[in-house]
Amino acid sequence: MAMKWSLNTYQTAQNWELDELIRQAKAAGFDGIEFLMDFDQKHGVEANADPEWLRAVKEKIDASGLEFASVTSCASFHSLNDAERAEAMDRAAKSIRIARDFGCQHVRVLGDRVPEDGTRETVLENITHCMRELARQAQPDGITVSMEMHGSFTDPNLSVPLAEAVDMPNFGLVFNSQFRENAQTGWRLPPDGSIRPLYDRFRPHLTQIHTHQMERPDQLPMYQELFRLLKADGWNGYVAMEAAYTGPDPEKVLRLYTALFHTLTA
Repeated sequence: MAMKWSLNTYQTAQNWELDELIRQAKAAGFDGIEFLMDFDQKHGVEANADPEWLRAVKEKIDASGLEFASVTSCASFHSLNDAERAEAMDRAAKSIRIARDFGCQHVRVLGDRVPEDGTRETVLENITHCMRELARQAQPDGITVSMEMHGSFTDPNLSVPLAEAVDMPNFGLVFNSQFRENAQTGWRLPPDGSIRPLYDRFRPHLTQIHTHQMERPDQLPMYQELFRLLKADGWNGYVAMEAAYTGPDPEKVLRLYTALFHTLTA
């Protein structure tokens, strides 16, 4: 089975009502939609959305032939404040229930920032605990919970040990296509420019991928290698377009990104 292509609604699609979102996604050749939450986007999929609206969303997506690629919560768990973490847990738990009702098998959350002070280990322990609990909640419904390699967790020296510590079969990592070629601290791409050492770190935990401006000359070789490695492994998960394009003629630009994706995965 081939990799699947999804439209993450960040920036490009944030002002499209649901019907327009579906029309654009189908016209550009996407397999599914990744609904980004917590930004009050026009699609209306939010943790506290009206259940009747969420049922209408499911009916329209199902009728369109598209898939729910991911319910993508921005709940993060780095706060040292117990009440803030509890609120984030509540939002994430609601996102899991929405995914269940949609028939979606994937929920994304964030870590997100790890301080370089005496609270570092406490923050990592808190995040690990929250991720494990969310995975436990999602497991009976066959839903995978993933932490995006975002913020401090672009560094595989943080994200991979955390995934290992969570130690749940339905927990993994979303690779955010941050290749860390210019990282000033932490893990950095080796001098030869190959992403293989990075890939080998996150691959055992990989659930989904977010791509950005793949066409940039400084990024394209790394994306080419990424997709070569994925194809060699037979990986067939969802790859999301998150290029954050907000210029003219988005339908044409989305079609071009789709063409690039199919070229890279052919």
